[in-house]
Amino acid sequence: MKQSDPLELVSAGTLVRPGPIGRLFRFVLGVLCLYVFAEVFYYWEWTTPQPFSTLDNRFLVLLAPLWVFNYVVNIGFTKSWGQRPLIFSAVGLVAIGCIAFFVSGSFDSSILGVSLNIWIAYFYGHLGLSFVLAAILATPGCEMRSIPELIGKVSGHASAEHHCPAGFITQLDEWEQRRFAK
Repeated sequence: MKQSDPLELVSAGTLVRPGPIGRLFRFVLGVLCLYVFAEVFYYWEWTTPQPFSTLDNRFLVLLAPLWVFNYVVNIGFTKSWGQRPLIFSAVGLVAIGCIAFFVSGSFDSSILGVSLNIWIAYFYGHLGLSFVLAAILATPGCEMRSIPELIGKVSGHASAEHHCPAGFITQLDEWEQRRFAK
């Protein structure tokens, strides 16, 4: 699935539920994402006067959101918005940079740093919570369906499933089922 493809949900029960290995893998990824989320709040300087000067330290943390932000939003919210979430985010951050430029004479400002930190915190918080919840609920396929699955369980409705866009999580679950099925 390309990020521009429409949302490809399948009916509940179509995908293989993760076993212990898949659940542990999701849990570890969730903890790592929540660690980055905590880093943003506890260790990063929120009002960095020049956020671009610290970009080399945050480069890897920014790569993941740039790569999978659309999946997190589209699959997590069950909307087929294509590239729009990332484009909207980029336009918003550029607009904030422009406002900062007109106010302070520089794009590299505290308000842009705070906005970038909020964007990063949202991404890693949403993804981390989804991974941990997917581990607890044994959500099949994409971890971003764990919140809709929880809502479905609470409301008594089945929740649609989605293959992992990166592919490796669904493949891990299928391998685990083949390996340990009797």
